[in-house]
Amino acid sequence: MSISNTLEKICTSMGKNNKPTYVVMAIATVKGICRPMFTMMDKKENPETKKYTAIREGLTEIIAIPVYWACGEVAGKLSNLFANPKNFMDKALYKQYKSGQKSPEVVKAFERAKELAENNLPKMNKNLMFMGVCGAALFVIPALCSAAIKPLMNKIQKNAKPAEKTLDINTQAPAQVNFYTPNFQHGETFKRMSISPDRVYGMKVGGV
Repeated sequence: MSISNTLEKICTSMGKNNKPTYVVMAIATVKGICRPMFTMMDKKENPETKKYTAIREGLTEIIAIPVYWACGEVAGKLSNLFANPKNFMDKALYKQYKSGQKSPEVVKAFERAKELAENNLPKMNKNLMFMGVCGAALFVIPALCSAAIKPLMNKIQKNAKPAEKTLDINTQAPAQVNFYTPNFQHGETFKRMSISPDRVYGMKVGGV
C-alpha cells in the first residue's frame, strides 16, 4: 500500500468522524501551549508582566477545552428532537399513523419521512454542535473565566513583587543644557565705555 493511499484513508476517516468540538478543542490545546510560551519568550516585556499574562492565557484555554466539548455535545443531542419523522411528514398523515390508521398511503409517507430524518440527522447534529461551541466561545467561557480566573489572577498579582518602574523615553525629562556665560573682568587690556559727560572713550569724529 502506497503512502498516498494511506494518507487518503486517514483523511477520509477523519473527515467522516470529525466534529466541530474536536476542531475547537485542538485549537484551544495549541493556544494553551503556544501562547504562554511565546509570551515568555518576549525579551522586551517585564518578567512579572510576562508571567501574569502567560498564566492567564494558559488557564483560559484549560477552562475552554472541557467547556467546548460539553456545550457541543449537549447541543448535538438536540438533533434527535429535530430529526424526527413527524417534522418531515404531513401533520394529518402523521396523526393518522399515530392513531393506528396505517393505510398504504400513510405507511408510505411515514417511511419516506423516516428516511429523510435519518439522512438529515448527522447534518443537524454537526450544525447544532457548531452552534454549541460558538455559544460557548461567546458566552459560557468568558463568564467562567471572569468568575474563576480574575479573582485568582488578582491574588497572584497582589502577592507578586512590584516591578521596577522604568522611565519611558517619551516621558523622560529633557536634558539640561548649560549655556556659556563669558566672565568679563576689568583689567589693563579692557577699557570700559562710559557715557558720562566728563570723559569720552572711543574714536573722535571730526576735529572736535
